[in-house]
Amino acid sequence: MDYSKLSTEALRMLFAATYAINFCLAAIHFGNTYLEGVAASIVMFFSLIMLSISLQKPGSFMVYLETTEKEVAFTWMGRLVADALIILFVFSFGLPGQIMAIVTLVFFLVTLGIAKHRPDIFRDLFRAHEQDPSLGESYQGNTSYNIA
Repeated sequence: MDYSKLSTEALRMLFAATYAINFCLAAIHFGNTYLEGVAASIVMFFSLIMLSISLQKPGSFMVYLETTEKEVAFTWMGRLVADALIILFVFSFGLPGQIMAIVTLVFFLVTLGIAKHRPDIFRDLFRAHEQDPSLGESYQGNTSYNIA
C-alpha cells in the first residue's frame, strides 16, 4: 500500500463511518436474546469509544482519557483489543455483521500498516486533537503527508 498521499481527515471519516455502522448494527441486534444483548452492548461500548477517538471529539473526553492514565486507548494495543472484540461480536450479527466484521478487519489491517510504516500518521490519526497540550497552539489537524 502506498502511504505517500494520505489525508488524515479522509482516513478519520472512514474509520468513524465504520464504527458508526457497527454501533447501529449492534443497536439493531440488541435485546433479541440475552447473549445478543451482551454482545451488542460490548460492540456499542467499544464502537463509541473508537468513534470518539477517530473523530477526536468531544475534546474534554480526549483530555480525560489522556490525563487519567487511560492512554491505552490511543496505543496500538488498545486498538488491537477494541477492534478484535468488535470484529468477534459483530460477526455474530448475521450476514450484515459478517460484512462489517470483514470491513472492520480491513481497516484494522490498514491501521497496522500505518502504525508500522508511518507512526507519525498513526499519532496524527488517533492521538492528536485540538486540545492536546503536547501539540501547542499551531496544530491544524487536517494534514497531508508526502514522501519526498
